[in-house]
Amino acid sequence: MAGLHVPTFLIVTPALLVAQSYIVVERMMTFVGKEYGFTDHNEITNIFLGADVVAIVMQIIGAAVLTEAREDLYQAKVAKKILVAGLLLQIITFGIYSFFAAAFDFRSSRDPALRAYGTQMKGLRKLWIVFYVSAVLITLRSIYRAVEFADIAPGPRGVYDPNKYLFTHEWPLYVFDAVLIFISTVVFAIFHPGAYLPQEKGLCIDGTYNEQKGWNLLRWCGLRV
Repeated sequence: MAGLHVPTFLIVTPALLVAQSYIVVERMMTFVGKEYGFTDHNEITNIFLGADVVAIVMQIIGAAVLTEAREDLYQAKVAKKILVAGLLLQIITFGIYSFFAAAFDFRSSRDPALRAYGTQMKGLRKLWIVFYVSAVLITLRSIYRAVEFADIAPGPRGVYDPNKYLFTHEWPLYVFDAVLIFISTVVFAIFHPGAYLPQEKGLCIDGTYNEQKGWNLLRWCGLRV
């Protein structure tokens, strides 16, 4: 029985882009002001970034085990379930987080008090648009990958059915994976967050500083927030 080669890093890379989006949105929320969120944005980011880490680990384990599956059909079936579950977890949690982010953006962009900071808000508007574009592209890609791997059918003929369309045609991989991730990466490179967010840690748009207390997953990972 032939195994299925699953390029692990190709599978999990978009999850790292999701983590990047969490960090950028966290920085924007800190800069504008936590009062525009439904709840503390540090707690939200910790929860969803933690969920993204879990999704990454699940995808790595699922892809690695699926690649090594040979004669063990049970192992292949379990690996498939873990991999697809990791992708679905990423889709669901990123969708929920995007809702919280969009709500924050909606409330802050309509506050007359922030009109005095027109230049800064225009820069943030570019970052918000980049985030939305990236979120849509990454979600579409993750949905494609979830459908692709859910189509795997371990059986006597092999780890997957060679007659499945997604496994016998390359164009879906380029259109729904490579192109989408490439665009998502390029837009963040063109509109780099460093050009619109302050270098000073905790600096708010009104010139005050937001001293972050307590445990923060971003700081624990060594990332500036």
